[in-house]
Amino acid sequence: MYSYCLEKIIPSFDFKPIAFPMISMSDYPVSEIGNNYWAYGDYSIGFKQSWGVKAGFSPVWYCSYGSKGLLQLNVLLENALKEKSNGRFGAVMYLYAQMKLVQAPLNTKSKSFNSYRFYDEREWRNVPYVTVTDRAEVLPFLTEENYKKYKKQHGGSSLLDIGVEFQYDDIHYIIAKSEEDIEKTKSIVGDRIHIFTKNEVIEDMIGVDHHDEIKPSQEQVDYEGALRHVERMKNMFEEEWAKRKNNNSKKE
Repeated sequence: MYSYCLEKIIPSFDFKPIAFPMISMSDYPVSEIGNNYWAYGDYSIGFKQSWGVKAGFSPVWYCSYGSKGLLQLNVLLENALKEKSNGRFGAVMYLYAQMKLVQAPLNTKSKSFNSYRFYDEREWRNVPYVTVTDRAEVLPFLTEENYKKYKKQHGGSSLLDIGVEFQYDDIHYIIAKSEEDIEKTKSIVGDRIHIFTKNEVIEDMIGVDHHDEIKPSQEQVDYEGALRHVERMKNMFEEEWAKRKNNNSKKE
């Protein structure tokens, strides 16, 4: 299901957040999932990328605040507002909905980050066209004030009644919170999909800190450095000795 997501991306309107309807996913393999990737909860569904492309998902356009591309898009937005062109305004807003800041604060129900690196998520996003939101009689974006009103009217939820269809065959795997949740999930999807717990993924499948570099000890560093120094001194001595021997030969 699509849901409104509040984004601070438009460098206009005093940089106030705008909520766009979207479905977001992250494109990283299971082998790269670690503790730092669990900012949004304890459950994950791994879809086939071929399904995502067919369903209309594409990579987010990451940018830094003040980047040239973002500023040029802001010029287009200002021109659309001056010209009172609804078509151009809607097109520009749709482009904004595809963008994400590389790094910014993040607050979820369970965690808060002063400077969360969104770029590491490798997000893919599906944003519905205006024709889709018009048919569903929902707005293509909301101001922060209207976003809060929408959530209040819907019991704290930002979900819409429209979404993207998928079949069980489009799912690669499911990651659940506990063994008990695996059994509950199996009662719904059966045995056709691989289901793991979060701990199995982190500890058993990929290992904790599996990318940590094994660095040499200080003793090794000092010893190897001493050996290199001795080798350099030996070479210098041999070169100097060869020069002197050559000079003596010329004198004779």
